[in-house]
Amino acid sequence: MTTTILCVLSGGPDQALRCLTSLASLQDQPDHEVVLVDDGTVGLDALFTRVEGDVAIVRRPQRDGLLASIADGLARVSGDVVVVLRDAPEVAPTFLAPLLAGLDGRAAVTAVAGPDPLAPVASYALAARHDVLRDAVAVARDVPVDESLALPSLVAALARVGAVDAVPESVVVPAPARVGAARAQLGADPELSIVVPTLDVTAPRVQATLRAIQERTDVPHELIIVDNGAPPQGFSAPVNSGLRAARGRYMVVMNDDVEVLPGWWGPLREALDAGAPVAFPLTIDGAMRHDFAAWCFALTRATLDEFSAAPGEFLEPTFRVWFQDTDLLHRLRLAERPPVLVDRSQIRHGLSLTVATTEPELRAWIDAQIVRDKAAFEARWGSGVAGAAR
Repeated sequence: MTTTILCVLSGGPDQALRCLTSLASLQDQPDHEVVLVDDGTVGLDALFTRVEGDVAIVRRPQRDGLLASIADGLARVSGDVVVVLRDAPEVAPTFLAPLLAGLDGRAAVTAVAGPDPLAPVASYALAARHDVLRDAVAVARDVPVDESLALPSLVAALARVGAVDAVPESVVVPAPARVGAARAQLGADPELSIVVPTLDVTAPRVQATLRAIQERTDVPHELIIVDNGAPPQGFSAPVNSGLRAARGRYMVVMNDDVEVLPGWWGPLREALDAGAPVAFPLTIDGAMRHDFAAWCFALTRATLDEFSAAPGEFLEPTFRVWFQDTDLLHRLRLAERPPVLVDRSQIRHGLSLTVATTEPELRAWIDAQIVRDKAAFEARWGSGVAGAAR
């Protein structure tokens, strides 16, 4: 039987390179092809140029999760057996042969991550016959689940066909411990405070936002999740509340539908250290404002002190849902210190999914409040302010 290693990339260029280097170092292994699936990871173009011709590459325009990535990859593989690597792990030089040998009479087998066997639902490598895997992916995708349950759903679908067993002899090492786990020592102040206001912290989009922060923030940080509650408080009030609670030297205000990408924080910090009062990243998916994209922006304590609209109120509390970003932008412009776009810091954004709600009562409240916010803004600044919402 022919074999394809289907590698679903994750993290950044360094992680992908470590994974590919380990695959290139396989010893005494069966013949195989390698297919890479990239679902929008930033910074891989140079690496892909280096490996082009040696591997097949599937480029996906956006990140839809593990199952969607596997499905797209399966359309390109030619092997009778497919070995899926998730999150671009490093493999041991002899990982492949025992994994394939374990398929005899089974629906699928899994490698282990590190020296201790893990349950199949936590594995970083999985081997199955192409047809069995294709059908199992289709079954798993029919039942929408949170991304954290994607692999368990796939394993459950495979288990309907036959046994799914761990193979301790096949060793796969996950990427180094998530940099997002970085924390200050107990009692010490974090470098960064990230304020995320939300109406529903259990929503999948919010969980995805928090997971990306944890995985891709490489400095000691704290997350301040502000429950916007019922009745809703808008945007200014929860942001101001979160900033009052912040302990970090730097602060980031972030909508609950933002996905930070690898390497997002360092360039923002550099811009702030260079004198920017407010810095904001480039949004690579969805709409983008180049004057000030307030769905994710960073500031320093000096900015908090200098540009607060009132004591303890960084954003103008008069504007509850809309126009608080334009008010801040206008105040910074008047001081001749406008926000700075940092295109080396990149994010994805769902574009105000909460404000776009179709829930009747919340929709009515938002619509009415936007009208009031617009009237208050124009009463203060007039109707000709650049960048003001229409």
